Amino acid sequence: MIIVCLIIAIADVGLYMAWGTKINSKALSYLAFPKGAITSLAAVPYLLFLAILATEAFVIIYIYKRFVHIDFSENIRLSFKITFPIIILFLLFVSIRGGMQKYPLNKSWVYYSKYPALNYSALNGFWNFMEIIIKPDIRNNPYNYFPEEKAESIVAEMHKVIADSTKMILTTERPNIVLILLESVSAECMDKLHGIKGLMPGMDKLANDGLLFTNFYANGFRTEQGEISILTGFPAQPQTTIMRKFGKFEKLPNLARILGENGYSENYYYSGNTEFANTDAFLKLSGFEKILNENNYPWQKRTDWGAYDEELFACHLKEAAKDKQPFFSIIMTSTNHEPFDANVEKVFSGKSETNGYKNTVHYTDKCVWEYLQKAKLKPWYANTLFIIMADHAHSYPYQRAANEAERHHIPLLLYGNVLNEKYRGKEIETIGSQIDFPATLLSQLKFQHKQFSRSKNLLNTGIPEFAYYTFDNGFGIITPEQILVYDHNLGQIVYRRNKLPEIIDNKITEQGKAYLQVTFDEYIGLNN
Repeated sequence: MIIVCLIIAIADVGLYMAWGTKINSKALSYLAFPKGAITSLAAVPYLLFLAILATEAFVIIYIYKRFVHIDFSENIRLSFKITFPIIILFLLFVSIRGGMQKYPLNKSWVYYSKYPALNYSALNGFWNFMEIIIKPDIRNNPYNYFPEEKAESIVAEMHKVIADSTKMILTTERPNIVLILLESVSAECMDKLHGIKGLMPGMDKLANDGLLFTNFYANGFRTEQGEISILTGFPAQPQTTIMRKFGKFEKLPNLARILGENGYSENYYYSGNTEFANTDAFLKLSGFEKILNENNYPWQKRTDWGAYDEELFACHLKEAAKDKQPFFSIIMTSTNHEPFDANVEKVFSGKSETNGYKNTVHYTDKCVWEYLQKAKLKPWYANTLFIIMADHAHSYPYQRAANEAERHHIPLLLYGNVLNEKYRGKEIETIGSQIDFPATLLSQLKFQHKQFSRSKNLLNTGIPEFAYYTFDNGFGIITPEQILVYDHNLGQIVYRRNKLPEIIDNKITEQGKAYLQVTFDEYIGLNN
């Protein structure tokens, strides 16, 4: 086992020299073609590596034999022979999961830097190797609807910009940016978005002085899908999430990294567990310098998912003065996370989960409103753009099915003194989704955004309008003419909003299929 572990460690170093990564699914697939593998690693100094391997093996085996190896001779008591393996098995179990804490060990524990080389150095090679063996990545695209060239041509046509006529809505090119991500808030919670009156009165009032996007959608249904879409412009995938795939998400373009390279400080405010779903590793690779979580701030009152939102916003009001300006800060709320059991004001009576959801939404809305009123007294407020968006929607408040478009419809509101007065109280009806956020924001800052190939500038009237989302094993596509939902398991459209000529329906269906196929091809290709 010592020899096997050392071989894997040496192979990791050689692979990093050649590919810039450690052993992954793609590298293991090359073992089926040894000649090609040897050719691709021709520049690796084999003799040096063999010498290192031999030296390490000699030293470690000596240490093992001298200090570790236990000789169970016949004179050992039977009781010890029985209890010792039980104790060892328990210690192995605790070691494998990394301790007795709530969540077991994962790669994000050792990802600590925005530089991939440092993270790869900290990652245990044998642990990584075994995880790949146990949890192999998807290597073949299950969504091959068209020949590759046809699918790519359809997707390219979907993104063809007629003209660049961007509305410049800000009074400055370098505002502070505060992105408030609301946990599980559906558009149907806002009266302004034809939802429930009185459920989010704060957001409805803010919309009177802000710029509200009325046809904005989440690309997935989990927080990690939302954050990937928002920061990298890469669409969510059925069956998997890219944030859980080390070796993939670091290869995507990143909005936060671009802002950091252009003088912004980057700060993430959250009161929950950032280790969950590899969020901490993703944030560090994105360049976030300050990441507040459940372990490094004195939170007082909390649910299982984090401190109450009022504490989180109070934390930002206190800490933002220390953040170098201009800053890009994300505030990720959590009180509205299921099971919606937070001890908040019961505006909606009854013990149903629906009312629990509505009460926590109402509470979060109140926290946002009060936070912005207090923020107006801060010196940094005058030069700050506040962006309020949900990380994803929820089946509540109307028990929406996972594949419904309404299940993915979310609020997006721009607010603050830096918003041009002629756009305050206005609405943007352009259809878009979270992946369009990078291009939309960077265009206002006059930064390049071509690297976000799927991201559309929603403030450019010359873009094609559509939104795309995924659920368990299918997609929904929304255009000005139609909303279609396609279930891959059934191999058919399961919902169409409007009765249109067959030729139009077929075209929109082809667009959705091609989009899913090309997205998954790109997802698989990120291993290369």
